[in-house]
Amino acid sequence: MVELLGPGGSLEMVEAVFKAGADSVYAGVKGWSRRSKKYEMGDEELKKAVRISHDYGGMLRAAINAMPKAGEEGMYIEKLDSLYSMEIDAVILNDIGLMKITRERYPDLKIVASIGASILNKEEAMLYRDAGAYLFVADCKMSLDEMMEIKAHTGMGVEVLIHANTDFTYLGRCWMSSYKALKYESIDGKAYYVGSPNRGGVCFRPCLLGWKLAGDDVYASDFQLPNSMFLMLDEIPEMIDRGVDCLKIQGREYSVSLIHDLVKLYRNFIDEYTERGEVDIEAYRAELDVIAEKRDSERLRRTLELMKASRMEKSEI
Repeated sequence: MVELLGPGGSLEMVEAVFKAGADSVYAGVKGWSRRSKKYEMGDEELKKAVRISHDYGGMLRAAINAMPKAGEEGMYIEKLDSLYSMEIDAVILNDIGLMKITRERYPDLKIVASIGASILNKEEAMLYRDAGAYLFVADCKMSLDEMMEIKAHTGMGVEVLIHANTDFTYLGRCWMSSYKALKYESIDGKAYYVGSPNRGGVCFRPCLLGWKLAGDDVYASDFQLPNSMFLMLDEIPEMIDRGVDCLKIQGREYSVSLIHDLVKLYRNFIDEYTERGEVDIEAYRAELDVIAEKRDSERLRRTLELMKASRMEKSEI
């Protein structure tokens, strides 16, 4: 049975996602994941999130997918010990060194190779598998055939984003925001760079500003770099049939009600297809279009908030 993974940007969202039918939830560890600290959780919140998850018979993954600063290995071990003691089910990592530490210290703790690891072929996948990862998050540009080739060659599970955004680079590898605005902070001693999601802070989405290409002349103007949201539907039956292990819904920054409705739709879609072997795609597409309108509205509002914050050097965003 394919796993349905939902976002946990707050305790309220964790509860709502499980009520909607998710099998598991991921939550960001404060200062260590690729989101604003508003949508991450400290230890006490994570403990509560674990209890909620296990009460529903589900699992909680802790996202630690920002790149650590040199010398933070000891701090990571302390955080890892805390997460393990609270019975976190898995950690999401992209740093191969942290994977090695995790595997050696807690060999029974599951490790997911984040999309930020940019695994694009079976040789790369084997490197992360040997470091301890049992599952990898496929980049949005990968074809299903490419994913399945990696799975067949390495034995790793495959996780696919069914609600996320595309990027003009690979997800997790863009550094543009840090050139727009960058501010150093510290969260309990952990380095936190506002403006650099790769290093634990928020992305200001400069790719969505108006751009122009100029040299001796202006060759193009008033365009945006690719960064569009998508919601998969037609592709899901084939993914289930071919053995994709996990379908992931991104969205820690969205409203709880929006994420609840999105998870519920996908839960119903997956169950109907699994039980009947077919599904009324058009009926679900009509429902998804309504949710997408609200999603687009929330995303635009958030984007404008981030762009404004980049000029004001705010960190509580």
